[in-house]
Parts: sequence; structure tokens; C-alpha cells
Amino acid sequence: MTKAELLNELAKYDTEDLEMALRAADAQKRTREEGLYFLHYFLSEDRMAANEQESSIVIPVAPMVMNPGKMVHGGITAFLCDNVMGMASYTHAQRPGVTLDLSVRYHLPGRGSQLIARGEVVHAGGQVNSTRCEVRDDQGNLVATGTGTFYHRRPRNS
Repeated sequence: MTKAELLNELAKYDTEDLEMALRAADAQKRTREEGLYFLHYFLSEDRMAANEQESSIVIPVAPMVMNPGKMVHGGITAFLCDNVMGMASYTHAQRPGVTLDLSVRYHLPGRGSQLIARGEVVHAGGQVNSTRCEVRDDQGNLVATGTGTFYHRRPRNS
């Protein structure tokens, strides 16, 4: 489609729909320009800390992350667990990695204005790190706990 055809199609949508489309377009543009992944920008993920001891991420609770029960969708909570533990593992290993295993236990519905996740490495090996995390709401209530295992390939010799 041409840009003119796209703009013509957008005329069919209301303001709320167009704001969501603009948010997605902005997330895509920032992904290209800044290098993090699309959902980081689309969900307004805020990386609060990343050091040897702990990583933390905050995401706002907004209608787009809610399920029909008016609570944060479990997949969003799992995404948050994976990201905060992956960030902790990456910070410790100092090289990119991939998730080998992810387990999430849900304790309370995610509600409020934001979810705060904190992750840490509990065991570091040469290529595999074991991690854990907690996700809490803005009142400090424990929403979920998670564990994860991350693989970090050793750098190739030059």
C-alpha cells in the first residue's frame, strides 16, 4: 500500500484506534532506530536498574494489557518475568542470551497503576544462569514469582 492509501484507510477509525496505531508505529520506528525490541516500546517498559545484584522493570497497567476479568493478562506478567530475569542474566554474563526455561507462579491478579518486577541471578555457570524474580503491584502485593534459566554462548576466539 502507498502512504496515501494507508492514510485513506485510517480515516475509518476513531481517535482511540488511531492513538493505538500511532503507538505501534512509534514502537516500530524506535525499534529500528534504538535497537531494543518492539514490545519494550509498545508496552512502555521502564528499565529501572540493571547491576550485578538485581534488575528491575516497571510497566504501566493500561487497558491494552488487561484481560476480560479486568486484571493484567497472565501472558504480560510472564513477559515481564522473562524480561527482568533475562536482563539480570545478561548483566551478569555480559553477553546476549536466550531463555531455556521459564516458570511463572501467579499469586494475585495484577491490578493498580503499574507492575514492578525484580530479578536476580541465583546461580551463574560458564554458559547457563539460573534466575528468579518477583512481580508486585504498586501497593507492594505479590502478583507473581518466576524462575528462569538462560543460556549465554561463549564468545568466539578472534
